[in-house]
This record gives sequence, C-alpha cells and structure tokens, in this order.
Amino acid sequence: MTAATTRDPNALPHFVHQGVFDPYAAEAGIGGSSAINEASQLKLMWIRFKRHKLALISGILIVLAYIAILSVEFLAPYKVHTRNVDSIYSPPQQIHLFDQGKFVGPFVYGQKMELDMTTLRRVYTDDTNDVQKLRFFCRGERYKFWGMVDGHTHFVCPAEGGHMYLLGTDRLGRDVLSRIIYGARISMTIGLLGVMTSFVLGIVIGGIAGYWGGWFDLVVQRVIEVLHSIPHIPLWLALAAVMPADWSPLLIYLGIIFILGLLDWTNLARACVPNFCPFVKRITFWPRS
Repeated sequence: MTAATTRDPNALPHFVHQGVFDPYAAEAGIGGSSAINEASQLKLMWIRFKRHKLALISGILIVLAYIAILSVEFLAPYKVHTRNVDSIYSPPQQIHLFDQGKFVGPFVYGQKMELDMTTLRRVYTDDTNDVQKLRFFCRGERYKFWGMVDGHTHFVCPAEGGHMYLLGTDRLGRDVLSRIIYGARISMTIGLLGVMTSFVLGIVIGGIAGYWGGWFDLVVQRVIEVLHSIPHIPLWLALAAVMPADWSPLLIYLGIIFILGLLDWTNLARACVPNFCPFVKRITFWPRS
C-alpha cells in the first residue's frame, strides 16, 4: 500500500522547508534584528513603559511638575503671603482674548464687589468696561529665589493697578493659584525625600540583617512585624502631633520627611536579602553568625 492511498483526505496541508536549519533564527527578533534579545533589563522596562500611553503621559506631566517647582517664585504671580482685603473670597477670573469682537490678547475683566445684605456675602461681577491686559516676563513683587537670591521677574503679572486671580482668593484675600504653586514644592519634595529616606533605611537595615543574620535579623523582623500591625494613618497623625508647635517650618518639613521614611522602610528591608543587595556581600568588618 502506497503513501498516497493511506493519506487522510481531511488532513490539513503542511509545508516542510527544505533549507538549512538555522538554530539562531529565533534569536534574530523582529525584522532580523537581535536588539530586543540583547537589550538590558532597563531598556526592556523603557520599551514596555513607552507602550503604555497613559503612563507615558503621566510620567511627562510629573517630570514637568518637578521642573516647575524649581522656579515657583518666577511662575507664581504673587508671593505666598500677599493679601488683598478688597478681594476676599473672590471667584476665579476667566482669561479672555477678544473684547467686543476685537482681539486684545490675554486679559481679564476687572471685578465689582457688592455686599448682599440678606446673606452678608460678597458678590463679585465682571466689569466689561475694565479690560486688564496681562503682562508676561514682567516686573512684579520682589522675592528671594529659594530664599537666597533677590528677584522681581514673574512669568505673568496682572495689569498695572489691576488684579489677576485665576483660581480666586481665600478668606484672607490671598491668591489661591500662587499658594498652590508654592505648596507644590513642599508636597512633591516631601514625598520624594521621604521615599529616598525609606529606601536608604530599608537597604541598609535589611541588607545587614540578611547578611549578618542571627539575633540582629530576629530583632529587625520583629520590629517590622510590630510596625506592620499598627495602622499607619493614626501613627502618622500621632507622630505629627508630638512635634513642638514652636518649631520652624524647616524643622517641621524635615520632621515629616523623617516620619515618612521611618514608617515606609519595612517592606524594602524584608525583601532586601543578600541576593538583592549584592553590595552588602562586600561588608567584611562584621562577621556573619
């Protein structure tokens, strides 16, 4: 019986390549390039990160925010404590480009304030006859750049004799936008420095515990378990409450960084064994137990 008579008529067609087998063809990657296969772990992470569009856009925004906090004095139209008692609880002003069909450029309308005698609330309305054109790269309120260098140049300023409250004002007449810009420097650097502190503590304590072992490792693991058993938010509040009220803002800032680093090092320390912390293996002044 021949092979032709024994072949299944319902079998799928197949093809056998008659060329020379190349065992490295699969390693060539896409388009015959081996760049992907030879890429480092960091490069593979970057390639995967670029494919996630939302993460890429978010990362760009975070980088821009960190660049912006380097020059908040220049970006903020007012200083953080500047008050205007005539504009308490002022609503946000809208930026316009055209006035009565004519292009003017970025400007805001002046505001009129009336006191509602029924509710005793301030009511602000736009005065369309008062066009206040914004100024850019202008001379404004004097400031100390990072508390060291005198300056007076701002990215945007209100018109001469006018006001610009793009996000309104608070109960003391302070510009909300300027206070947000100044506050971004504190909020973003506290988190960054807190993570760096916890990273250093976790690497050092966990690395020594994994390398040395013995009673030191036992004590470190018990301390980690105790810290994990305490809810973090009440602990943060308690530690923040014990800071003296007469401390300067700089000491309070450093205290918050220390609190964040003190409570967040535990997970990294537990994971940091000598296999993950190779530099700990080079410690020779402490004998292993």
